[in-house]
Amino acid sequence: MPANAKTNDSDIIQPLCAVFRRFLKSKGLKFTAERATILDAVLSKNGVFEVDELLFEMHQAGQRVSKATIYRTIKHLIEAEIIQEVLLDSRQAHYQLIFGRRPMDHLVCIETGKIIEFNDDALDKIRSRIAKDHGFDAIGHRFLIYGVSKDAGDDVNG
Repeated sequence: MPANAKTNDSDIIQPLCAVFRRFLKSKGLKFTAERATILDAVLSKNGVFEVDELLFEMHQAGQRVSKATIYRTIKHLIEAEIIQEVLLDSRQAHYQLIFGRRPMDHLVCIETGKIIEFNDDALDKIRSRIAKDHGFDAIGHRFLIYGVSKDAGDDVNG
């Protein structure tokens, strides 16, 4: 597993490997060295990431894996409910680790592309109330705010 994994994430690494192995086995697939390497790279990510970013970082670390293999593994990780796709824009798919973590909501600056993750108990309560009012059992939500951050500069508003 990644040497640079955060201490608080280390508690989920072993269960994630087991979860992923069981998922792959249930699909008649093998837990290959490449898939293990990709899982390690995903676990080392903090927050939202893109496949191109993951590929670049893996190549920088001397790990040779193809973009196609990463995409196939990402698909399996989504199906295994280890990661989820985060719909931030229509140009690029983003992903985040969800297994063992509280779902995060996002602020996205439309000028700089800056992404800020946050969560708020009040949103969870609103989600649960709305779901209950409509006869649903809430199992999750995605909350995304688009705007312009102060980092975009004053000329955006002027």
